[in-house]
Amino acid sequence: GVWPRLFYCLRCGDLVAAKSILQQFGNSTNTSNDDTSHMDPSVSNIISQLAKLQQTQESIFGDSTNSNTRPAQPLQHSLLHPSPTMMQARRSVADLYERAKTRSQSSEMSMDEPFLYYRTACLAMLGGAESISEASTLVKSGLVKTVEDYLYASLWHAVHLADGASSSTVIGGAGGIGGGGGGGGLRKVSEAVARLSVLVNQWGPSYFEQDDTVNTNDMYTGASDAVAYAAQGGTVGGATPSHNKVPSSGGWAFALPLLATQQYAMALAYLAEAGGGLGLLQAAHLGVVMDVAGLSIGDFTLVERSVSQQTLLPMLVASYSASLQGVDAGAALKYLVLLSDKGKFVKEQVQRLLLETHQFETLAGAIQPDGSRSNAALDAYFSKKQVSTILVDAANHAIRVGKPADAAELLVLSGRFGALFELMNRELASYLNASTPEDFEKRQWVLLKFHESTISFHV
Repeated sequence: GVWPRLFYCLRCGDLVAAKSILQQFGNSTNTSNDDTSHMDPSVSNIISQLAKLQQTQESIFGDSTNSNTRPAQPLQHSLLHPSPTMMQARRSVADLYERAKTRSQSSEMSMDEPFLYYRTACLAMLGGAESISEASTLVKSGLVKTVEDYLYASLWHAVHLADGASSSTVIGGAGGIGGGGGGGGLRKVSEAVARLSVLVNQWGPSYFEQDDTVNTNDMYTGASDAVAYAAQGGTVGGATPSHNKVPSSGGWAFALPLLATQQYAMALAYLAEAGGGLGLLQAAHLGVVMDVAGLSIGDFTLVERSVSQQTLLPMLVASYSASLQGVDAGAALKYLVLLSDKGKFVKEQVQRLLLETHQFETLAGAIQPDGSRSNAALDAYFSKKQVSTILVDAANHAIRVGKPADAAELLVLSGRFGALFELMNRELASYLNASTPEDFEKRQWVLLKFHESTISFHV
């Protein structure tokens, strides 16, 4: 019949296919069942308008590249900006839905109409009057079986709550619908999405991660521990293990509903927390892509976002970078500079990378015979002046934590020989009266470094 086919076209968001289905049944000479007799012109009208809105896209919800055969194109219109004509068509179909509800609740419903549930669901979706996930007449239909079905039906209904006023309502940034502001227009859409997000949060991970076969060998260190430890100057490997079990979904079973309801910060945090090392990798990369795309990585609510959510991406990237530094300091640096707009935070993390890895030559270069510093990884992302400042700040930190040897090497690389001589004098003074072999060795090391630095300075 036509109605099941229409329903699954709507379930996929493909209105072009839905229009094709109508055309096929309209041209069919088979009139043995009564499917087409229930096809009101208003249904054909709204489907035609939606198909025109979709154009060549794979889905009505957004542009596609048609398997990378063309670049993505910005949408000129969407379901959030319905025309007056479309609004009128929706109201007509909504009236049909109300009549279908009344009929299904009465004794008129009979077995000679096998596709009644599908017809009612199609009218509900096209008219936007009610979500099929909450319609009492469809409870026994079995059309909403999975979490994905529920989320899709709820979000479909949410976007159909936009009215004509939305055409003059500015969407509150790329990070979310409506931004919680404005009356009418997108306000109802915002409220519906916010309400759905509350439900998802109330259900929690256990509702979505319905998995009794978790591999007990897959243990992970919680990303929250790793992020906090990295922020304090440690490495991910040094974090205290929380020994949680990685769910078979890797955290995506709960992360996807969170993303669908625009709970971006919570989705990334949960993915990193529940997914172990792989989850941290995925959360960091997804967060970077969202940031580059201009999405605000926060949790959508009808009130202002918490400032703390703005620190999530830097901490995720820093934590993932820290997990790489023992293997490839250059790769770890590449991730840190992805946060180039985070200024002070990035430079602090670069200093941490220098001091923890001791890969001074790889990251900062070496002193050449003419006394200049050779280019290295840092020079690909920072100016000579910025590199020098980073090296000096790292040296000062090394002095504060009692690592004069590291400080000396960093000061040589930065070309701050005056500061180096002051450091050497202080260190040498503390070991003038060496009384133990250890102190004597330290004094000899200071004298050696002083000699090397003097040669570099004169060169």
